[in-house]
Amino acid sequence: MAIDDDHLTTHFGRIWPAHVEALTGLLIQLRQQFDGDLDLMLILGIIGTRAQPARQASAMTYAQFMAGERPTPAGRPINIQSVAECSGMARETVRRKVSKLEQMRLITREANGNLLVTPEATRALTPATEASLRYMAEMRQHFVA
Repeated sequence: MAIDDDHLTTHFGRIWPAHVEALTGLLIQLRQQFDGDLDLMLILGIIGTRAQPARQASAMTYAQFMAGERPTPAGRPINIQSVAECSGMARETVRRKVSKLEQMRLITREANGNLLVTPEATRALTPATEASLRYMAEMRQHFVA
């Protein structure tokens, strides 16, 4: 695999250790947030990125995100089968994890089977969101240094 970014390859010795340390901290926070089950986070992320693609949120501030001021989702619908195909997990495993995410009130299932992240997920996952922001800030600091 070719890496075309000269900055990344030239400063690999400084960036890689910072990435591993910051990513480990993020994964620890996410694991705590999801009761030790990182597959729940993966499934939630897949649902969220399909329902609200990044292009729809590119001008959103963190304050708007936390206040729930998001554009109306105009993504592609996603169901359990689609999550299974995207993640590589067995459909039955995804079904159980989706049920758990519903119990946690982080996602909802529409009558047609499509899955959506709930507004309550923003509040409940604030520590994970803040850990993600710390990770990105750490990476920015080491990338531009």
